[in-house]
Amino acid sequence: MDERKIKDAVNSIQMSKAMENRLKMKCHDSQREESHQFNFKKWGSFASVFGILLILLIGFPLINKNGGSQMTNFTITAYADDSIGHELLKAKTTFHLSTVDRPDRINSISGGGKNLIFTDIMLNVSGENIDSILYEINKGIFIEDVTITKDDLNNKDKLLLEKINHIYGPPNAEIFQGIKEIGNTFTVKYSEQEQYKYSLAIPHHDTIEDDILINVTVTYTDGTSEQQSIIINQESDSISLVLN
Repeated sequence: MDERKIKDAVNSIQMSKAMENRLKMKCHDSQREESHQFNFKKWGSFASVFGILLILLIGFPLINKNGGSQMTNFTITAYADDSIGHELLKAKTTFHLSTVDRPDRINSISGGGKNLIFTDIMLNVSGENIDSILYEINKGIFIEDVTITKDDLNNKDKLLLEKINHIYGPPNAEIFQGIKEIGNTFTVKYSEQEQYKYSLAIPHHDTIEDDILINVTVTYTDGTSEQQSIIINQESDSISLVLN
């Protein structure tokens, strides 16, 4: 193996701003306890090698000189219908579409949404020192399942005002399931993720040309932020997600 190529590859890696800030904070705390100064410059070339080992152990992000993110401080998990979550990676994660969870007969109050596939796929973020998460989808919307009564069903103006545009359930039932439109973006506090069960509604694959993309931006308690993006593909009876 070419030692010079290894050295060049190591030297091409740079810390992200978020990682640098958190490392400096940790070093500052260590200074108080150990009464010696942490100096990045004195590390020299040794710091590059040791830094990689440290980062691999603690999971901090790396960014090369081309701006490509090699590792991030947070993970994204996808799950459907209370199933076991799947951490999203560069490899494809596939969910089969269920005809039970989303019946074929969905009544549209507003007359729209005919080209959307309503799924049970939800996202969750895990990490440390995270304040909030911003989700943005370029094609499709985020939705929420809600329960409505027969009286609610008769008040269409109220349903439309609350953006409950789709209803499904047996014709003679007393309780129905509604689909509330959240929009193509929403922000949630990290500690409140379990309170907001928003899933995905995406266009049929034969109605769009470009990729369906979800950007997930995490803001940390120190004010820094990081982003990952997810590509969504819809096949005949399944939907797949993969990190971009």
